[in-house]
Amino acid sequence: QTATYARAVLSTRVGAISEDLDDAVAARLGRQEILSREHPPELWVLLDEAVLRRPVGGPAIMADQLDSLAAVARRPHIALQVIPLAAGAHEGMRGGAFVLADFADGPGIGYQDTAVAGQIVEEANQVGALAVTWDTLRLEALPRGASLNLVEEVAQTWTRQGQ
Repeated sequence: QTATYARAVLSTRVGAISEDLDDAVAARLGRQEILSREHPPELWVLLDEAVLRRPVGGPAIMADQLDSLAAVARRPHIALQVIPLAAGAHEGMRGGAFVLADFADGPGIGYQDTAVAGQIVEEANQVGALAVTWDTLRLEALPRGASLNLVEEVAQTWTRQGQ
């Protein structure tokens, strides 16, 4: 996320104050630094098309966010796929955001975002259930090239709206 997009998302919390937002935005941006290392990890991302089209912060912020997303998606170690609106209801709408991490020297783990706090998932059967959900969602997603094209196309609609 860009700083302005992250701030717009995080500012929706009731009672959010500027100092807390500054810290939360800095933390989000700081986590992205791992993707710029000399030997970055591979990152696979699935996004619902609605995320591209939901007006967060206004047209200029959305155009900047999607331009940034497209640039990141062009990196060789990052795969971005979009689940199109035409897919209709899908498994990802039920449980919310989650992350799976695979390690060469140990078992995989999961992480789920909840409304209250994040939850680390370490039990093999629960990590397996998240992996099945991931695979199910990937079946609904557009291929990488088509996904990048869609991100760029939607970014242009935000650019035109902001002019």
